[in-house]
Amino acid sequence: MSVDVSDQSPVQRFGSLIGTYLLPVGWFIILTGMFWAWDRSAYHKLFYIFLAAPTLVMLIKHRHLLKPLVCNPLFLAFLVFSGYTLLSIAWSDTENSTSSLLKRPLYIAMLLLAAGIISLRTPGQLDQWTRLAAIVVAVAAGVSLVVYLYQTPVLAGRRLHGYGALYNPLLTAHVFGAFAAFWLASWFQARSALSPLPLVCLAVLGVAILATGSRTPLIGLSAALGWLLIVGDRRRTGLALTVIGIAAVSVVLLYPEAITQRGVSHRPAIWLDSLRQISEHPWLGRGFDSPMTIIIPGLGKTLADPHNIELGVLYAGGVVGLVLWMALYGLAMYFCWVYRKHPGVMIAATWLIFGFASGLTEGSAFMSRPKEHWFLIWIPMALVYGQSLIHWKRSRSA
Repeated sequence: MSVDVSDQSPVQRFGSLIGTYLLPVGWFIILTGMFWAWDRSAYHKLFYIFLAAPTLVMLIKHRHLLKPLVCNPLFLAFLVFSGYTLLSIAWSDTENSTSSLLKRPLYIAMLLLAAGIISLRTPGQLDQWTRLAAIVVAVAAGVSLVVYLYQTPVLAGRRLHGYGALYNPLLTAHVFGAFAAFWLASWFQARSALSPLPLVCLAVLGVAILATGSRTPLIGLSAALGWLLIVGDRRRTGLALTVIGIAAVSVVLLYPEAITQRGVSHRPAIWLDSLRQISEHPWLGRGFDSPMTIIIPGLGKTLADPHNIELGVLYAGGVVGLVLWMALYGLAMYFCWVYRKHPGVMIAATWLIFGFASGLTEGSAFMSRPKEHWFLIWIPMALVYGQSLIHWKRSRSA
């Protein structure tokens, strides 16, 4: 849907400029910026300048957008969860300032609202710019692999860390895995099973994930594939399972250390100690951003999170917080199931499921400033939110 600016007032033309051009570019920057911003601080500034600020300006200049954006069930669920999370600061032992913590859900709200504004004003742009970003990330993954393979003879055994604002193999794998889920869903939607773009991008990202040595995205991609086998083209099911089987056997034969070298990485012991601490404050939790310390005998270091996002929510917000968190995901998945035949919804749902499954074995930063965990939680949630604004609006007006 194009926007005719010929008979608009200056304020309307300014709003059209932001909604049609600046916000989609800002969305693209947030999806790709970690690969070229070069440090985390610069990435945050890019978010503030190109997405948060324009979104705020749009809401001020076009207040009529607020009602459809805020009254959406998904956004209301987010507001309730965020409100409770902020309330829990009252009993938290956090070392961060209250003002700093209050900003975190605001950042996430700006991301959601930006996706919503793009979807309401120019529905196809969110999909187009996400796809363009996915291509850029696949190229960046290829560059990372070339550098990694060039250094391998000297740095034998080192895991791929990434470059730019990416510095940690596990966190880098979050981003690669998220876009691998995108291309997996895109392949299921492609006209031909041999469509080169999704296959090449998926292959490059898959190799990059293996090079990071992280198993977390493999769990997420398995869950994403399970979703696609249910809702996707059944003619692709057999081919997908065959390819995955061959790939799995190849990895086991050629590079078994990618799966076996670190065992279960102390996850059961970490989760058990997390549950022990959670049981001390089960209903309301210890409060948002309350520090956590986990000591595993024989590990030689202390850990600061439960390596499970849902346990992180339970630790901070207790049973009440987890119920509100799962209600948000429940609403998102209900929408995705009802509108699963729409291509944009299928891709958004695949990414969301990847992130949720990945979060079962890693992380706890469920409400933070822009970082890798956003690719598991809030970016796919924003895609689902944008799709819900499009399709729920159409169903109400039909």
